[in-house]
Amino acid sequence: MAMIVDSSACVAAGQGTEAALLPVNPFTALQFHFGMLLGVDDLDTGQAYPRGKIRLHNAWLHREGVVWGFNVAFNTRQELTVDAGLGLDAAGHELHLERQACVDLGAWYAANQKDPSFTFEPVEGGGVRFSLHVVARFKACLTRPVPALLEPCAGAQTETAFSRVFETVELLLRPGLAVPKDPGYHRLRQLFGLEADDPALPEVAARRALVQALPAVQQPAAWLQALRELAAFDAAGLRPQTATQSLPASMFPEDPCDLLLADLADVVLLPKAGQAGDSGGWALGTPLPSPVITVRPSHIATATIQELLCGPLFGAPAPAAPATTGPTVLDAKLGEQTITLLTSRPLAAASISPAGFWVSDYGDTTGWAPMVITAAALQGDGSVRIDLASAPTGTRLRLVARGTGATPLLSADDGAALGAPGAGGTDDGVDFVKLFIRS
Repeated sequence: MAMIVDSSACVAAGQGTEAALLPVNPFTALQFHFGMLLGVDDLDTGQAYPRGKIRLHNAWLHREGVVWGFNVAFNTRQELTVDAGLGLDAAGHELHLERQACVDLGAWYAANQKDPSFTFEPVEGGGVRFSLHVVARFKACLTRPVPALLEPCAGAQTETAFSRVFETVELLLRPGLAVPKDPGYHRLRQLFGLEADDPALPEVAARRALVQALPAVQQPAAWLQALRELAAFDAAGLRPQTATQSLPASMFPEDPCDLLLADLADVVLLPKAGQAGDSGGWALGTPLPSPVITVRPSHIATATIQELLCGPLFGAPAPAAPATTGPTVLDAKLGEQTITLLTSRPLAAASISPAGFWVSDYGDTTGWAPMVITAAALQGDGSVRIDLASAPTGTRLRLVARGTGATPLLSADDGAALGAPGAGGTDDGVDFVKLFIRS
């Protein structure tokens, strides 16, 4: 369907089919010799050879994709715009747009609403809703007219003929969202888990399992060998475009072909106030639809690919999660009737209670005597304060902070017990013991 304005270089210039304007013959080169008489056909052959070579290279080895630019958005006038850009299509054409192009979707709809391939649904207010996708297609234009002889004989009258062919693109709006193309190389994609296993290709899953069963040190060479062998079958199944009722045979994967630039879903157009919709008075409804450019194929520079290969190895096992490690007591200070603890990690306030501690006082003549803990709580600075019912009087005071038993102290972030892992594993901790010597 018709579309967005293309490059101004084609304005007022002749144009025709690419086959007539830009001959392509990658397998026949011009053989020069001394005294050779050159005609138009020879010059066409001389240009068709390198042009065909680069297109074959682009089409089969690079495939289609955006190289730079071609962003799709809406401007302040609510026109759909496509920025300048460069890309390749599936026929190896270099698609070049010199400057931003734009289209009023309301005017575009008015001109194309009767197209049988265009479907839409009515919405409230006399408007319509539809989806579309934006594509770029190669276009060749004749330009720069110069004087030319009409007949190859002396004294013939002169006219003008175009002396240049300008390569640009035409931008088209296609009805509906884009249908993903078959990317090919299905054996390789299944080998590396990029596609679900195909029951018709059981050898691929078997080969993958065989490589994965090898010791890690042997796997890189085995993956490479599997890639080489399966790529041979994938490449053997590739074919250029065959002839159909509507398309001739081609040496390229597709020809002619579109390069997808963006999807545009749920476009809503409403009649402008005071204008009938059929007369072309349409305006975009709000909110504006968001062009989705992530559906397009894109090329990555070779230098960047080299750098990306220096990243993490694909298929390398993820590092094992560290074993749960409980908090530890970094310092313990004895006050007149309190004990203050500083821990390596914050403790969960709910796990701090008198039941999490044991304090006993030792007298040289009376021996050990348990002390009553009246309170234990988390302080604003993250420390723990233990309040005793009375001041110790003995020469020694022993503190036990529970990391074991039924009421251990726990970390605030992951609930690990104090001092974990303990004798019972990660679910068990280790008691902290401190003996204070009193003068």
